[in-house]
This record gives sequence, C-alpha cells and structure tokens, in this order.
Amino acid sequence: MKKFLDWHFYNVNFISIAVLVLSILWIKLCNISIIYENSIYENIAIIPLTLGIIYCLKEKNHKVLFRMIAMVLFLAIAREFSYGRVPFAQMPDNPHNYYSWSHYKYGWLAHVIIGIYIAAGFLYGIVNKFWLDVKEVFKKVPIPVWSFILTFIYIIIQMYDEKVLETSLIEEVMELSIYCMTFAIVYIYYKKLQES
Repeated sequence: MKKFLDWHFYNVNFISIAVLVLSILWIKLCNISIIYENSIYENIAIIPLTLGIIYCLKEKNHKVLFRMIAMVLFLAIAREFSYGRVPFAQMPDNPHNYYSWSHYKYGWLAHVIIGIYIAAGFLYGIVNKFWLDVKEVFKKVPIPVWSFILTFIYIIIQMYDEKVLETSLIEEVMELSIYCMTFAIVYIYYKKLQES
C-alpha cells in the first residue's frame, strides 16, 4: 500500500494556502461582509479551473481520463456563470441578482443542455474505457496524500459553512481554495506522468 501513497508536500499546494490567507486578509482589512454573485473575486475562480483544463489537454498518453477531467472543470466554469444566467439574466434594478431560468419561456432548455453535456461526458468515458487510463495512472503515479487531505479539509469547511453558518464569505473563499487544489492535483499528475 505504501507504494501507492506519496506523502511529499508539493510546492503547487501552497497556491491554495496563499489564496486562502490572502482572501482572509482581504476580508478583514476591507471589512467585507458579502461576496456578490459575479464579483471579481468570484470570477478569479475561473483562473485555476482554466489552468487545469490546459494541463488536462496537454496530457498525451492518457487522453480519455484527462479529457473527462477537463469536461468536469469546464462544467465548473459554466457553474460559476450560473450556466449562462450571469451574462444574460441580470436583474435591471440589482446588478448582483439574476432571474432564474424558469423566468424565461424556454429557460428549461438550459437544464436539458447541461444534462446532455454530462451524459455525453459519461458516454465518452464509457465508450473509450476510461477505467483503463485510471488503472494505468494509478500504477504510475502514487496518490499525493497531502493534496487530497487539503482538498477534503476545504470541502468540509465549505459544507459546514453552507449548511450551518449560511454565510457566503467562507463558502466562496473555500470554493476558490478547492479550485486551486484541483489545479494542483491535475498539475502534479501531469508532471509525474511526464517523468514516468
């Protein structure tokens, strides 16, 4: 089991820690009480997700698995824009609120398109036997334990905030930290696979 676990703490993990610390300092120093939908801070989340997609598409030997991961990251970017509501459904009297898709006559089509996209991603993986890539990557690259531990800590804090504290501040900060860790994990696997 030991050969499948990598306890090295990679430098790329520090990105999420730096983002977390800087975010907390920004909130405290600027006395921020709410992070609005489609704010600059929220849009920063697109950066680590986009970088993750770039590294996924650069991987040449395990294309199926990494393309599936890229599809998930793209879906996360789409989610940050509320699947199109942010640029197209802004309320005229409040720039931080948006009409739901049900407000529009054919708004229900947005959910259908998302469903088709997810189904297509799964179908792509199944047809191309993505589990073979998973098996091969697992053999070549040990699990970066600290990267996953940090990610799980961020997820637990975000879920606690969302379910118990019900504030947008911690939730948004943790979300950005999770995205940074997602990029870190993709980057670690990409680099390790290049070396193997």
